[in-house]
Amino acid sequence: MKKCPRCGHEVNNNEKYCPHCGLDLQERYRAIKPKNKAMTYLLYVIIFFSFITIPLFYSRLLNAIDNDVTQLNEEKIELPKIEDTQPTSILAVYDTLADFQKQFTNVNTIVDAISQYEASLTQRGDYTFDKTYHLVILNNYDIYYTLTYTTQINENLSVTIQRQYDRSHTYNTEEITFKHTGATTFNELFLNEEELKIVKTFTGEQKITDELIADFSKRQDEFDTKKKTLGHYGLGNYNGRSSFVAHRQGESYYSELVYNHEVKDYIH
Repeated sequence: MKKCPRCGHEVNNNEKYCPHCGLDLQERYRAIKPKNKAMTYLLYVIIFFSFITIPLFYSRLLNAIDNDVTQLNEEKIELPKIEDTQPTSILAVYDTLADFQKQFTNVNTIVDAISQYEASLTQRGDYTFDKTYHLVILNNYDIYYTLTYTTQINENLSVTIQRQYDRSHTYNTEEITFKHTGATTFNELFLNEEELKIVKTFTGEQKITDELIADFSKRQDEFDTKKKTLGHYGLGNYNGRSSFVAHRQGESYYSELVYNHEVKDYIH
């Protein structure tokens, strides 16, 4: 027996169509048996939280169950419209846009929109970005996108941009992390004037990052007291999901300025 990837009912292995919902089982899908009941339960919990409470955390937890999915066949098909149902399983996971296009006949506009977004990043400066993609297709044909771009600004400053959104337009966020390394003193944790201008090219004009840095600049005594024992979480200031945090790295220190915001315009 196998489970229908759309409705979840058990069907005979030789069934060409699901007797419960009519899904074509022969040409479009092959089922992979979950490793154990605990992993299946974990999948349901993750999907629930991804829709209700913590979509930003979804993609990270999902890495643990990438192998426990119902996968699409190699035959190229048309990506259907989103179904008005709650998802119960994962159809496929892609880590390249080329593989995504190889599977579906009608996703060129999606890929083009992502390419246009990437082009807008390069317009902020003469930067070359390392790119990673994580595209998760659920069995109601919603898609979760996690696009990550990293570039080195100078010897000490790097920028990582993570854009997360879904096909059904439930959420749409951008997290920008500025990592400043090589600090040996408290003052060296902070970005210089030129680096702060670069921050503005990525975040635009907003007060959150300025306030976070200004507040942390008043904590030198606390930093000097705790700097030898700074743990994984470091010492910092927080404002919602944005933060400015100092960490220890061997005999030196680094700071991370994180700006996290909701984006109005979807990539597609």
